[in-house]
Amino acid sequence: MSEEVVGSIVMSVNGDDYDCAKFTSSTTTGTKPVPTMNRKQRIKYVAMGIRTFKLTASVVVPDGKDTVKWLDVKDGRISIESPSGNYRETFIDCHVESVSASYDMNGETLRDLEMFCLDYLDETL
Repeated sequence: MSEEVVGSIVMSVNGDDYDCAKFTSSTTTGTKPVPTMNRKQRIKYVAMGIRTFKLTASVVVPDGKDTVKWLDVKDGRISIESPSGNYRETFIDCHVESVSASYDMNGETLRDLEMFCLDYLDETL
């Protein structure tokens, strides 16, 4: 018997839904090896680091004026959820670092957003 998986997502920024072509989140623990000199010539210690969250999103460019000034998004709340609502992740205090546009001859015009956030909340049921 097959199981259902999350096939598409809905991206919302501060409660408003936006059409998204691609979304990627990356979490880094910040843990680093501490090399020392010893007889085994191997790393023996680990330093705990600061967890960081990087986000990239590709949103569609509307034919007309954008409803959002993406470079002005500060302390935003971005939620990613399945249309059924069973899968949900929320990224808290998001800041947009850069915005770039890409144009494709197949008619795909996208705006790529690079962001970081300060906290993450897993709200999956």
